[in-house]
Amino acid sequence: MIKDIFASLISITKGLHRDKRTDREFRGLVCNQNVKMQYKEAPLFMIEFPERALGDKRKYYKNLIDQEANKKFNEIISSFPASATEPEHIFNYKRLFNQHHSNLERVKSYIDKYEHSRESIRNEDTFIIQYLKANMIWLYLELQERFGKYGDEDILTTEEIYQYHFNEVLDELEIKPSEIGKTAIKERTVEPAFNAIESDLPHRQPKDKVIAYKDIVQHSKSLARAEEMMFEADIIDKDYNFISNTKRKNKSVLGVLYFLFIEKDYFNKVKTDPFKRIKSTDIVRFLNHRYNTDARKQFKTFENNDAERNDLISTEYILKNLPNKIR
Repeated sequence: MIKDIFASLISITKGLHRDKRTDREFRGLVCNQNVKMQYKEAPLFMIEFPERALGDKRKYYKNLIDQEANKKFNEIISSFPASATEPEHIFNYKRLFNQHHSNLERVKSYIDKYEHSRESIRNEDTFIIQYLKANMIWLYLELQERFGKYGDEDILTTEEIYQYHFNEVLDELEIKPSEIGKTAIKERTVEPAFNAIESDLPHRQPKDKVIAYKDIVQHSKSLARAEEMMFEADIIDKDYNFISNTKRKNKSVLGVLYFLFIEKDYFNKVKTDPFKRIKSTDIVRFLNHRYNTDARKQFKTFENNDAERNDLISTEYILKNLPNKIR
């Protein structure tokens, strides 16, 4: 069995293309992952990947890749102790260079064979392989920048690695120089935690015309999971405030989310004490208050335009993968 996730993911016999586990299985795996990483030295470069890890399969493999990359980075640092002689450094550099150079060649072959070019990065498997590629390039850069003096190979810039190995010219590089940390051991930044709240938000002041959570929400677990996905997609922040981003069409996505929440029956049809039929306007008012925004216009636009709505759904991961009723 291949234990190295870098090798395993691009293996012909055990590669990512053979992993047929379900979303439910990946969700369980993510819950049981314990991701802890430390660098023996502060990295000289950092990865700023253009896509977030949305969905449990992406999260699961991203965590594995992060851990393996951290392990390989520390192996690079440990292979060049100050007490070693120059011939030992030359030997270790050649060994590691061959390993990391081979990784770049093999991931390129896998990308070509299974059509995982960055143009289709919204595909789950493509995201995973492209993220793996970025980590492989990062390690290659760390090795040559720190210890390239022990080899005979040309020192390549980040741009040259993308061009030479992958025939890519990026508008914005996903690997950039990093400020060297102040300590010898540096942990990766932990994203702010999101707490899915299955009730009215304690930090929102109640409003007279806004129906209470307990009266309007029928399937709280479904809405909670959807809100986790909204946070992961940078639609809302950890305090449930809507994040405006015109370039990524966040307001339009929010309007379609409102429509899908209603279509998937997240909400009650009526409330009692006193009796009231719950209309779409009540639901939109509730959601606007919850996310501290106003998406009435966007909701109406997409509610009445099937073609535009379906077009946006087809291009947005969160819209395609919203949970159905979770009991």
